[in-house]
Amino acid sequence: MKVVELREELKKYKEVDKDKIIIELYKRIPKKVKEEYDIDGFIKDVNAKKETKEESKDIETLVKEIDYFLKCAWAGLYASPNRIIPKNERSKWRFKVKRFYKELNSYKPDTKEGIIATYYFIELFKILSYGSCSLTFSNWETFKAIQVSQSDYFDLIIKRKLTNNFSKDNLKDIIKLLRLEKDPYELSSEMFDTFIYNLNTIDIKNIAIELLDKEVSNCKEEIVKLNKERKETFYEKELCNDFIECILKIYLSLYEVDTGIKYYHENYIKEKSEVKEYILLEILKDNELYNDWIKEYESKLNEIDYRDSLKKDYIEIKNKCKLTNIK
Repeated sequence: MKVVELREELKKYKEVDKDKIIIELYKRIPKKVKEEYDIDGFIKDVNAKKETKEESKDIETLVKEIDYFLKCAWAGLYASPNRIIPKNERSKWRFKVKRFYKELNSYKPDTKEGIIATYYFIELFKILSYGSCSLTFSNWETFKAIQVSQSDYFDLIIKRKLTNNFSKDNLKDIIKLLRLEKDPYELSSEMFDTFIYNLNTIDIKNIAIELLDKEVSNCKEEIVKLNKERKETFYEKELCNDFIECILKIYLSLYEVDTGIKYYHENYIKEKSEVKEYILLEILKDNELYNDWIKEYESKLNEIDYRDSLKKDYIEIKNKCKLTNIK
């Protein structure tokens, strides 16, 4: 039934009957849908949505609201019982963030207000990333809750930071965000691939390699320190390897394949050489560098007992390249 038809039907009923219809429909709405669309809030104030659209675009007012939200979120007030954030408000955090996201995006990145907006985009990104792995809100799927994936959100930040005002410091700020917790519902490589996609010139790519290499060094220093303290180093090793894979992929995009492979071999942390080689070969295959794949595979034939899937790939890729002397 269309809205026009619905209105015509409702004209047939008295007010008391309309009340019965509304109550019956309300009972049939699933709890999840009620929360998602804030049905209770709409019923309490039918003009709330209209008022939201007409809200002032004053950046100072918005900033104060976001600052308070961030303060409460980092204090865990949206995840545990407290007297500051009422229980019925804790589950509505995502509606706040969705509105913040929309309003911040209304400011162009190259304006004074836009620079402030970008800063708060980043601050919200930090709490959402943290909340995807640590209980911070009423649910764990923080990015799904605001209907923006972590990589898409990151893409927006990169474009705002780099599009109209590229600087080495801006690029450094973006790379720092690659250290944040990764949404477990996305591949960890998504954010890194999004980063690479936004490196539009050879100069920017080379600067990115320089900055990422410093991150690799920092990670290795952290690992050494943690080993001395006999602490777990899994996260630091994985992060270090993510940075190394990112550098490799940038080298591949620059057609400096040999340099990238050399950097990978010298820095990638993996106890099993076969696993290390498998990851490298998968990256080469994903980038359709088949001749380099064959060359790399054959260079380690005497050192590594490859898994069956790689042996199969070898035959298929070699046939694809129309090479001979299959081993």
